[in-house]
Amino acid sequence: MSSSVPEAIGKVPMPERSPNVILGKQDFMSVLLRSIGGELYKIRRRPLAKALLLIGIAIMILGFGVFALPAIINSSLPVESYLPPPCKGSASSIQSQCLNHTPNAEDLAKAAQVKTLEVKAASTPLYLPDSFFTAISIIYFIGVMLIIILAGTIVGGEYISGSIRVMLTRGPTRTQFLLAKVGTMLIYSAFLLVLLAFVGILTGAILTLLTNASVDWKFLTSAWLLHCLLFLLLAILGLFVYGTLAICFSTLGKATVGGVAGGLIWWFMERVLSSILPFLGLSNKSAFGNFLSAVPDYFIGNNIGALLNNQEQYMNGGQATGSISDLHAIIVLLVYLAVFIGSAWWVNQARDISN
Repeated sequence: MSSSVPEAIGKVPMPERSPNVILGKQDFMSVLLRSIGGELYKIRRRPLAKALLLIGIAIMILGFGVFALPAIINSSLPVESYLPPPCKGSASSIQSQCLNHTPNAEDLAKAAQVKTLEVKAASTPLYLPDSFFTAISIIYFIGVMLIIILAGTIVGGEYISGSIRVMLTRGPTRTQFLLAKVGTMLIYSAFLLVLLAFVGILTGAILTLLTNASVDWKFLTSAWLLHCLLFLLLAILGLFVYGTLAICFSTLGKATVGGVAGGLIWWFMERVLSSILPFLGLSNKSAFGNFLSAVPDYFIGNNIGALLNNQEQYMNGGQATGSISDLHAIIVLLVYLAVFIGSAWWVNQARDISN
């Protein structure tokens, strides 16, 4: 009787897989791409991600509104307000610095010309090409914070909820899990920057209509478009580096607060130390003082800023004038990426997640 049990078990038919279950390829890249798709879906469903995106759009519109205030105010003033001030007493008009007669048509025409020039000068940040740089500057004020918060959340949340145990026991490997988070941050950084830049440029164009400022499109050449694309790629790289910083801290701290607080403190301290260390270096005429002055050249934000500033000079037909070269900045940022991703990978591989 005992000898027939294995034979009976061997004849049990395997259950058929439901047609609704699609079993994809199990090679490394296929699993990684599916994991990235799942992470992007989770971000799209997160209320926090939607709230952060709306905050970014609102701040972008508000920022352009602030830049537009001087132009709107100047355009709303009457032409007479741009006339030279009337001469006092018997003083005569000297080099058109004051007006000693009733304004005539010629005076009003000159005043209208002055008004047009002042409105156009005040509207410069609102239309291309300057609106592109205005949008990027606003993004680097708010976009870095949004990326750090989101990156810290998508990694730290896995540890807080305990879903990382289920994912690693039934799904991708630990390396694929981490690379999926990193790839998701790269895609979302590109999406966030392009979307906010588009919103900013569109907002600036609408506000330009209110000021009646004319736009000169002579800047739009193939070389400018090429440098514009490179500028966007470098800006995406900058956001991505801060995203990997938050992923690293969230992995090390096994919590959302580790990535968010650590990333924001790092970003804030870089801005503070970039102002303090050069001053301390100048006041200390020694090798140590030179070291302090050189430290900010290796900060993330300063190297990103150098790349963007150099690219902006190229777009305007000039040459890079900063103290940090493009090669130096790219090497420093790649080292940061290697350290952040490598540290997170090493900790993720060695960590016991059973409890």
